[in-house]
Amino acid sequence: MHNILFIIGNGFDLAHGLPTKFNPDFKEIAEKNESNPYFWELYQTEEADIWSDFENLLAKPDFNTLGEVFDDYSPDYLSDRESDRDEIVLQAGMSGNLKESLEEFANQAEGKLANVTPRRFFEDLFTNGELYINFNYTHTLEQVYGVEIDRVLHVHGEVGNGNLLLGYPEGDFSPEDIQEDIRQKGRGPYRDTSIKEYINSLEDYYIRTAHEILINKVESFKKEFKIELVERFLSGYIIDEIIVYGHSCAIDFPYFGFLNVTFPFAHWKFFSFDEQTIMNIEMMVCHIGIRNYSVVEK
Repeated sequence: MHNILFIIGNGFDLAHGLPTKFNPDFKEIAEKNESNPYFWELYQTEEADIWSDFENLLAKPDFNTLGEVFDDYSPDYLSDRESDRDEIVLQAGMSGNLKESLEEFANQAEGKLANVTPRRFFEDLFTNGELYINFNYTHTLEQVYGVEIDRVLHVHGEVGNGNLLLGYPEGDFSPEDIQEDIRQKGRGPYRDTSIKEYINSLEDYYIRTAHEILINKVESFKKEFKIELVERFLSGYIIDEIIVYGHSCAIDFPYFGFLNVTFPFAHWKFFSFDEQTIMNIEMMVCHIGIRNYSVVEK
């Protein structure tokens, strides 16, 4: 039996007009939900206007901007009120509402599905009986194209299940070093200090606690690869063709690697939309060792 596996990425939802871009769709929600307007400055060391860039950037926060994040909340030791000293700790706990923003973003996109109609291209592409590994949170496949739910694996979670995944690959956390002013006069010389060393050197209890809360929170912005889910989903199937649509091919390499090892004789067909995607595909297939593939430019 000729079994086809589709790998579906965000480009699929974008092709149906859903508001699933990183910028502005998610970015606006994340900024709206952030109590401290300076929090996302921790991630402004690079351009991050597409999902793959943003997820990789979550591994590399720059804590040299923490002064701006905490400027208005320095502990006031002259006050008799504890709230004037621990406000910096409370603010740290309220910052970085990534998961809440992700839920709102996914629900917003899901709410638009009622107005989405099937596209002829996909009706022709999806014949009958294929399997789908879907990196999107939405149910476009199920609601718009009537794909049976047991033929779709939402590997990053799905709307309504409280299991949405977003973040840097586990093990990649590498925050920028702190540029520490040795003389504390704002003129240098400076030395590079790891963020954890810097936090341990802080003598003020409230400031150190706030830093610890924030570093633990941003370090939690990681996602585990759910290879075991893919293995279970595909158990018993022999896949002859793997069609990739809407995926940047710039992240999620372990999944592609697993599929290549599991189905070494499958033909891969990649749909690309720009020169960057073509470059990503060529780099990935070389890195993973995919030999039997073709690229279709859309």
